[in-house]
Amino acid sequence: MPPRVLLFCLVVWVAGCAGSTPRPDSEPSGPRYEHVFLKPLEEALAETRQLLSEKGYGFERSEDPTLMLTTWSEPQAPGHQWGNQSQYRYLVSGLRVGPRQSVVRIYRMWRTVISNNSEQRPNLYKFMQHHHTDFEAQEPYPIEKANRDRETRVGLRDLPLEKELKARLEQNVGIEVISRNVAPEPDQPRLRAPEFYLDRWKSEGTAQAPVVTPCPQEVRGLTPLLKPGLTLLVGEQLGSRETPAVVGDMVCQSSAAGFSVVLGLSIPRTEQERINRYLASPGAPSDQDELLRGPFWRRPFQDGRSSRAIMDLIDRVRALRHYGLFITLVAYDTEEAVGSKRDALLAEVWEARRKGHPDELFVILAGNTHTRTVEGTQWDRDFVPMAKRLVSSEQALLTFDLSYAQGQRWGCDLSRDAKLVCNIVNASPSERVAAPPGQSPYVKLLSERSEEGYHGLLYVGALSPSLPATSLGGHVLPPTSKPPTAPQRK
Repeated sequence: MPPRVLLFCLVVWVAGCAGSTPRPDSEPSGPRYEHVFLKPLEEALAETRQLLSEKGYGFERSEDPTLMLTTWSEPQAPGHQWGNQSQYRYLVSGLRVGPRQSVVRIYRMWRTVISNNSEQRPNLYKFMQHHHTDFEAQEPYPIEKANRDRETRVGLRDLPLEKELKARLEQNVGIEVISRNVAPEPDQPRLRAPEFYLDRWKSEGTAQAPVVTPCPQEVRGLTPLLKPGLTLLVGEQLGSRETPAVVGDMVCQSSAAGFSVVLGLSIPRTEQERINRYLASPGAPSDQDELLRGPFWRRPFQDGRSSRAIMDLIDRVRALRHYGLFITLVAYDTEEAVGSKRDALLAEVWEARRKGHPDELFVILAGNTHTRTVEGTQWDRDFVPMAKRLVSSEQALLTFDLSYAQGQRWGCDLSRDAKLVCNIVNASPSERVAAPPGQSPYVKLLSERSEEGYHGLLYVGALSPSLPATSLGGHVLPPTSKPPTAPQRK
């Protein structure tokens, strides 16, 4: 080949390589805003360590407790080390924003060793064997060392891994606190300010009441599904304002369509008599105080089943009944059992109810562990949910998983030292149920049942936390710091 042609081909080849190499401007940048975990920094970093350990990484010692550095990934087999090599490691940086607020940044670092020995090794060995009788003593060989030291190192934010960590910390199922052997907190109604109380009772019985629209918001897609004897199971993320509010819309819409509706709430059956008295009352502050005197509302550790939003839902049912709609409220939970035995007792309540009332339309709100129609969970392979037991007895059963946008809720979970902690937590939806905020509520049937056995999704919007009903702060959130802004590439 003529020299000019060879030079032209070489220039074209180099230009092609340069064109295929990502430029710095095209590299993925960091997030615009940092995600703040509502977890102590120690817990967030411990979960990060667990995640990386499960991926096979070890850790180097660090004197800074807010930093973690993994060891380099295992090198290639010796027979394949003559040529280019790539090794990976992770740098984790933690930032304490507050006592229960933290930021975790994960950087993926890799180095590439560029070597020319892949084709030179046979000739190199021959040369070294000819000039050095003590070949084995040459360590390292000068030429080989020169090749080995020619390497590049790069590090970037690993956003997919940070997303995986976010799912582990914020998509976990909250604990439902069963406290049958724990004394309730003392009742302190005298400490409640006037603004604590719900105020629907003020407008009831006035001249304007008959013209008030009972169902101001419609759940799109619900009406075509309604029919006598239907059972709608809604699996929720406990402790939000939005889910009980939308379930109230479903109950109102179903009852206004002419159905006899039963709303099931995950409240112990021992509270049923107290709830019945409240439903028959005017709903004045003294009636609300009496409702909240029940032991369920005064547990030392309260999960989302006894939230302010649930109390508001009960009061809304009272108001709708006063308006003339046929709605029954059933407290179906129990504190006499846990695990599969508990769910068996929950299913028995609805099986017995269906036998006596075949045409009632059930709307049952429960934690999303109980509304799965398949057996087993990550923590108990033998767990049989309430919904799974109802499949055989209910002729028309639809289960809806919650669809929502990123937000917060009130939840209970175990800390790293196995202590029960109830507080405001982040709620991050999985890709399967995630939806943009700002839409009106709707139900959507899936083309086929999900892996957990759900028939459809109920969209409720971005979640916001609802504190325990007896909390003097109600829905009011504690002040939070503004999330730190991630450094931007210039």
